[in-house]
Amino acid sequence: MRTMNKNLQLYNKFFVEKNAERVDLFRKMKAKYNLESAIYPGSFVHIAPSLVFRQTAYIDSDRRVSSFFNDPEVVNFVESKKDYQEKSVIQAFQQDYSKKLPIDVGMFDLMISQYAGFVSQECKQYLKVGGILLANNSHGDSGLAFLDSEYELIAVTDQSDDNWTIKEAGLGEYFVPSKGQHPSASSILKTMKGVGYKKTAANYIFRKISEDQSALIAS
Repeated sequence: MRTMNKNLQLYNKFFVEKNAERVDLFRKMKAKYNLESAIYPGSFVHIAPSLVFRQTAYIDSDRRVSSFFNDPEVVNFVESKKDYQEKSVIQAFQQDYSKKLPIDVGMFDLMISQYAGFVSQECKQYLKVGGILLANNSHGDSGLAFLDSEYELIAVTDQSDDNWTIKEAGLGEYFVPSKGQHPSASSILKTMKGVGYKKTAANYIFRKISEDQSALIAS
């Protein structure tokens, strides 16, 4: 039996073994929102979006990123397991995602923010108007998106084992702080902590509704 190469071992360790691939979620989001391309700032080696979306850009400063995404065996893994017929288009940038990227603005249907800081703000320009942001509450990024008038909350997600559910009802129950008033954007940016809410979800789905550059509240 052939031994899995080191890059696929890395993916297996951090995503497969931890039940964190989220392929079912990406499939359901693709079907529901007609998504074809994704940008993933702070991706590490989470290659799963390429199994669902034909074009995906990955950005992470970890030193292992370049080796991983340029590994022919990783590419073969994607080609052997992807849902679509076309050849996958994978871009990988080993850098800080807050720095300028050689990517056209307004290019992607989906932006993924998972445990990676303020993706919703730093990379917003690469998401199309009408595009979708998938964000969790790590570092408070979903809270920032909720405060940002360029985004509109349209759904939340829940997980049961490998099955994901997208829920559009009762959205007013989310982003209600457990105590006091909702922190300002500047407070979240300063503390880099997720806000404590009375009701939470695994992820929050927002739609980018405008290019209003004054949107992130300065208060």
